[in-house]
Amino acid sequence: MKLATATRTAVAGLAATAMVLLGPAGSASAATTTVDNATAGRFTASTNWGTSAWAGQKYGADYRFATPYTGGSDAAWFTASIPAAGAHLVEVWYPADAGYNSATPFIVATSSGNQTVVVDQRANGGRWVSLGTFTLAAGDRPVVGVSRWSTATGYVVADAVRVTSTTAGNPTSALPLAKSVLPRSEYDDPHHDYPAIDLPVNTGTRAYAVRAGTVTIINDSSCGQGVNLTGTDGAVYTYCHFSAWSVSNGATVAAGQQVGLTGNTGNSTGPHLHFGVRTGSTRRCPQNLLLALYDGVTPPAATSLPTSGCSYATFGTARVAPLG
Repeated sequence: MKLATATRTAVAGLAATAMVLLGPAGSASAATTTVDNATAGRFTASTNWGTSAWAGQKYGADYRFATPYTGGSDAAWFTASIPAAGAHLVEVWYPADAGYNSATPFIVATSSGNQTVVVDQRANGGRWVSLGTFTLAAGDRPVVGVSRWSTATGYVVADAVRVTSTTAGNPTSALPLAKSVLPRSEYDDPHHDYPAIDLPVNTGTRAYAVRAGTVTIINDSSCGQGVNLTGTDGAVYTYCHFSAWSVSNGATVAAGQQVGLTGNTGNSTGPHLHFGVRTGSTRRCPQNLLLALYDGVTPPAATSLPTSGCSYATFGTARVAPLG
């Protein structure tokens, strides 16, 4: 998973000078509702929840906090108006601190009942963190709750939530990086020793889900911080060397949804995004998929992608990283 050649370093520098960080693809034109803990009539909590403006990563002027409690949920709730039933991306904002709770339960009131997503509030603060995509019913009601029911130590925090409709105009596939970040020529480069690709971008570049699916967090010495995205097509899309995650383990994501920020973690010799595709245990070359996405044409099925011809070294003699 190391960058392959000195020429890629030069390309990375050139790309960095022109790089533009864009918001999540496919969400800009969708109906979005943001609710802060201070939004009048939109937040409710018991007297067990305090108010603080101490953390610099807060959304708005302040946030709410409470000690964990295993005798009941005592949830703080954010109320949102959902104009139409359908799929919605639910994101949360909180300040992160080493003294906060590492297993905070967030509750999403879906059309089929409450679903809970556990979030580590010691990490990924000061940005929107995805809980996943959920089917919500139309109406004005409490939609996202923050529960005190945690066996972990440290304050649980309720700051702000954002709910975005993904039912209308949601793409079925998307580039893993904003199109303006790299030229087309970067998407057909070979990988150094097995079917995959290394995309040279500076640390902090937003990485997006190429397909809708479910995320599994990776954190090891080879991939570093990354994710395996099991797409709705059954293929697994691997992202490596993040500097931070933008999703929680087990979250469902839509195509074009931000999943992380690129970086240089793990077995990496410079900032870049490692991207791979596999079907079952078979690694496949992602270049044809990426070129189709760049060109805006229907991408090939993952099962039709070649298994060779996209690496510098022979597959039999090169060191091959374990499957993510």
